[in-house]
Amino acid sequence: MAGAAAERQETGFVKSINDAVKKNQNNPISVKAGTVVIDKVIGARKFSGRQMGGSEPYTDVELLIEGRKEPHRLSLKGEAAPSLAGGGLRGLELAVPGIASKFMKAAHKHLTQTLKLKRGVKIPDVYGLINEQSKIKIVVGNKAMGGPIDFMYIGPMDVQSAYNPKNNLVVLNGNLTKSIAYAKGHQLYFRLRARREDQRFDPEAKDNAGVPKIYGKSPSSGDSAGRIVITDAPPSNAVIVRF
Repeated sequence: MAGAAAERQETGFVKSINDAVKKNQNNPISVKAGTVVIDKVIGARKFSGRQMGGSEPYTDVELLIEGRKEPHRLSLKGEAAPSLAGGGLRGLELAVPGIASKFMKAAHKHLTQTLKLKRGVKIPDVYGLINEQSKIKIVVGNKAMGGPIDFMYIGPMDVQSAYNPKNNLVVLNGNLTKSIAYAKGHQLYFRLRARREDQRFDPEAKDNAGVPKIYGKSPSSGDSAGRIVITDAPPSNAVIVRF
């Protein structure tokens, strides 16, 4: 999701909640998106923290709840094949230590031994199915990652809302799902892709820890690594590795 679009979605979400609270004379409201309803909401705000390593946090927005010390933390995503649980290698290592390097080694082995790719060729995106225990840790996150998140909100970048003063309910044009339920209800995959179009295969490239980087340096930008994201929608012809 482009940064400007994500910012627009977060701003629209927060404004919809806070406008509804004001209409209810700053008293609690209920928030509905899809089939999920969150009660006793007294406000919303953007999350201001970071991951421990400095990357973007898992949490995008916090819902303030009457009588609850900790807010509900939400991750907001777009509708078109949303990338889940960002933060790259650092974020993944904070969730499940060692899992990212294990995937990269499996991807490297598949590219070199099974597909027998040569240096300098274009690399197909590589996917890896995440096991049940690990995917919950990755989707929910933890404090070091700027989480944990309680809910995921998946919807349009332009947030639309309708407030009903009769029952103090604001309805949003997206879907809320508890993060644990989302993780349990979806098969999730690592997706390794190039950061730049002109990056090519370098079977010898490694990071400081000796983990294969797979991608060589981009001639146009100098980027020297790929990017790992989480997705639940690999294409039918995807290169999928086991690890």
